[in-house]
Amino acid sequence: MTFRIIFRNSFALDFAQVLYIDRAFVVVNKPPKFVTQYPRDGQTEAVAELVGQVPSAPNSTKLFPVHRLDKGTTGCLVFARSPDYAQTFSRQLKQRTVNKIYHALVNTSSSPILSARTDSGNIRVGMSLKDGRPYISQSSSARETWTDWQVLGSSSQTDIALLKLHLHTGMKHQLRVHMSDVMQAPIVGDLQHTSAQASSCTLPPILNDRLFLHASEISFHRFKRTGKQKRLNLTIRAPLPLDFAELCFRTGIEVPSYLKEGGLFVNGQPMTNVPDLDGFWVYGI
Repeated sequence: MTFRIIFRNSFALDFAQVLYIDRAFVVVNKPPKFVTQYPRDGQTEAVAELVGQVPSAPNSTKLFPVHRLDKGTTGCLVFARSPDYAQTFSRQLKQRTVNKIYHALVNTSSSPILSARTDSGNIRVGMSLKDGRPYISQSSSARETWTDWQVLGSSSQTDIALLKLHLHTGMKHQLRVHMSDVMQAPIVGDLQHTSAQASSCTLPPILNDRLFLHASEISFHRFKRTGKQKRLNLTIRAPLPLDFAELCFRTGIEVPSYLKEGGLFVNGQPMTNVPDLDGFWVYGI
């Protein structure tokens, strides 16, 4: 299949970005600059058109965004196939049964935590918004935010490390603020949350406005229509973008193979299809 849909000359979405489809949801590997905050700009229709080209895919005339990713963030982006399925997903978000894993390249030049060779930890701090901008706050009205982090690798050539980030809560720009303000290790390419000191360190040339934050995995509950143990835990993993993997290679950071491949998992077991959900893995077919 060779077709491509381009919007505003800012991004391209093609068949390769479709990861998984079932009767209720579609998951795509969001490219950078795909704006998810404005669902009326034709982008969901583009995804629906792509889905309609997938062999054996149920017909989709409209899709419904169920969560957001920042414009520069890549990775797993879920759409519902009906308003009812969208509400089902929203309930899981509120109940915190949706599990989200991210990977990020961070600037370690000013981070005392990462300089101390600490391999993992967690961040639990209050955050508030002022004029739409998120910040760390100790106010009684602040919202509690929680992120677990783990160092997967670091560069011996420059001040960059690859981190795995487990997002437990969903405040605006939470990971970006946690990295920049708590870890003092801003995400590479995050101009909004990078201090002058960090931005002045020597890094390889990178794409303008390219945020190296990737939504690698999303897991949520699905239910079979019949049989025992109807609840399933469905996980979709989005492969790293090529430029993300290339920057790791250029800076001497080894990327685990599973991050390059992506995949579909049911209750932790790798699958290519999920008959109980009319679901199947699309990427690479």
